[in-house]
Amino acid sequence: MFVENWMTPDPVTLPPSATISEAAIEMGRRKFRHILVATPLQYGKKLVGIVSKYDIARAFPNDLNPFSLAVSESSIPNLISTIMSSQVVTVSTRCDIEHAARLLREHHFNALPVVRENRLVGIITESDVFDALLNMTGANSGGIKLVVECARNSNLTLDLAQLSQRHKLEIQSFTSFVNQSSVKIRTILRFASRPPSSFVEDLYKLGFRLLTID
Repeated sequence: MFVENWMTPDPVTLPPSATISEAAIEMGRRKFRHILVATPLQYGKKLVGIVSKYDIARAFPNDLNPFSLAVSESSIPNLISTIMSSQVVTVSTRCDIEHAARLLREHHFNALPVVRENRLVGIITESDVFDALLNMTGANSGGIKLVVECARNSNLTLDLAQLSQRHKLEIQSFTSFVNQSSVKIRTILRFASRPPSSFVEDLYKLGFRLLTID
């Protein structure tokens, strides 16, 4: 699953010549925590920086909320180019969503600009990544969820696929993960219908332990 499937295309930007007050007003109006700074190209835009709400807050006096109605375009006339971060971490449209999540976590970001051939084409936020991960795990698909556990050396994918086929169960999603403090693998399966008791009995015969079913 790639970033391009979950990003917001054609994100809102401001030019480097915009003022800090203009950025604060725009961010407050749209409830943004960041805004991208870009310059026009013949086709599209070139990303040159990013401004966060913290950058804006530091540029305002302590007694003035930068995102309040008291701010006017003349409050802080300095250019946003003076406070923007120009060394911006970006991802490509074909970046794996897992890698984007890792970058957000490692750098404590809440958004990543998305570029294609040096052109700004989108932005992906923490919320977008959460939506993607919920989709990947099938959390929004409904159905019946089973959590099973087995030893790490089990051929769990083949065993569970064959067992589901034998019991004529439609798998909606399949996710496995390893608890680093354990030698066990946990797998979350979602089925379109509730598995019969015979399926659960066969799970135990194959060395799986059923933790939850709902």
